[in-house]
Amino acid sequence: MLKKFHCWFLTAPHPPRSLVAFGLSLAALALLDSSANLVLTHLKATAPRLYTALVGGTFDTGFAPEVWLSVIGLTLGTLIIVISIAAQNIPKITELYMQDWTSLIYVWCLVLGGAHIFYIKSLQDLGKHPVGSLLLNLYGLLPLAILTALPYIFYILKSIQPESVAQQIYRRQYHYMTQLGVLLKDGPPYQPQFLRRSQAHLIAGLNQLDDLLAYVAFRGAQAEIIGTVSELLQHYISCKPNYPAYFFRLSSAVMGDIAFKTMFDQFSQIEENRTFYEQKCFRLLGNAYVRFLEEEQFPLASLCGSEMCAIAHRILSRGDDVLLELIIIRFNTMMRFAIKHGSRHNEARNLYNLAFHYRRFIESLVHYRRPHLTQKCVNYLRAYGNEVYELAQSSPALYFIVDVFAAELKKILILVNKQQWDEQLQLELLEEMLRLDNPPELRQPQNGDRPCKSTGVRLLQMGLALFYLARQQPQFARRIVEDIVEDAAVLGLAGFQRLFQQNCDRLRHAQPKFWEDTDRGNANLYYSEHTDQLPALQALVERACHALQVAQSS
Repeated sequence: MLKKFHCWFLTAPHPPRSLVAFGLSLAALALLDSSANLVLTHLKATAPRLYTALVGGTFDTGFAPEVWLSVIGLTLGTLIIVISIAAQNIPKITELYMQDWTSLIYVWCLVLGGAHIFYIKSLQDLGKHPVGSLLLNLYGLLPLAILTALPYIFYILKSIQPESVAQQIYRRQYHYMTQLGVLLKDGPPYQPQFLRRSQAHLIAGLNQLDDLLAYVAFRGAQAEIIGTVSELLQHYISCKPNYPAYFFRLSSAVMGDIAFKTMFDQFSQIEENRTFYEQKCFRLLGNAYVRFLEEEQFPLASLCGSEMCAIAHRILSRGDDVLLELIIIRFNTMMRFAIKHGSRHNEARNLYNLAFHYRRFIESLVHYRRPHLTQKCVNYLRAYGNEVYELAQSSPALYFIVDVFAAELKKILILVNKQQWDEQLQLELLEEMLRLDNPPELRQPQNGDRPCKSTGVRLLQMGLALFYLARQQPQFARRIVEDIVEDAAVLGLAGFQRLFQQNCDRLRHAQPKFWEDTDRGNANLYYSEHTDQLPALQALVERACHALQVAQSS
């Protein structure tokens, strides 16, 4: 019976909360008034002395209406001023206030308490003496109103803070999603109006957060909002399996939303994939990321990537391949925006941070044994690395990002090896890393200078080869050496050997910590803990060089 009532309450249209709060407050006051009079009637019959002591003498009620009006005026005046000022910086704050049960019930109780004393004065003018009502108002309601006025004002001041507003939206949306999951599981049949109201409620919560993010200038509040969107999406993904199939039909509330105005051709696909809410959240996070890029808000931009990783982890735990494809698209879109911003402003920091989050996402794919998607994302990361290299010719700050991408691929390959994936698959992933220097990172000789090579990617590849040798897997190390020795065709054999020796010395003396700090701390990208394998690597390179020399002489 309780579940049926909850189901009816959720699906049936209901009056505004302010009207419901008025009805509840009026019913509570009427119950208290009747109870007070019944208690006095009972005392008159059972304890006449106590009754006489309570009602003896006269009651001066002349001051009560003025006090009530003062309390009501102070409270409502402060409320109106505070809400009006907050509405200039926090959009739809009035709408949020009109949904707050605590505020609505308190204000109506205050107004009805003031009306109650006028009701008593009217009865007294008619010659009646409602002693119970009078005692209730003078010694119960009025002192309570005076004592709670100031705490209520503090409550309102706290509730209009951006962080508090975000938390209010989060709690309501979270509770609503949970209710839908419980009540719609084997619940009511398809109802178009209910579907529209439900989708409108979910979309409205995200729009409120999006508007709040655009208006709020404080970084802490903006970070709170980004985290709220991420947590809502993760909770929705958990509740989603309990929703019936009809719930994902697109109603006018979704199709009319601004985020879907340019997606008309994809409506049927969105319905089929059941991804309207995810699409909305990804759009919101993507727009926020672009905004933070343009405003040079590096930590907040990085936070968007971090939250995308958290969402991806939840998706992987649910095993939803459709959403995985969506989040790969979103990561690639963010990477595209970061590359455009980096090349336009010669700024590498956002790419540096986003590469870290992209690698964390790929590592999640590795942990959940998704080889096909892992290969696809490694291919994307390698392609973006080559694109960054080409752009670095006009934006030199991006050269370092090519090394960063190589370092991320190295970490992925090490994880794949430790997870003992199929050897052929590991070779295919290794080929992607080796293709990172294609186009080759070689500078042609100018003004008689000797040709040289940007050694960052090669250092990382050599470090990976040392790892394979330490794991006693020389077949992977030999493939890396084959690729490294190809540089001799441009540098010449003697120049290549000299550069290779310099790289070995650099690896040998590299420290795990760098002497400067970055967003990731001071870890040294080029450090390798397996430098004891350098003699074995040098032997492999010497054999490859000897074979190349023999081939050239013949």
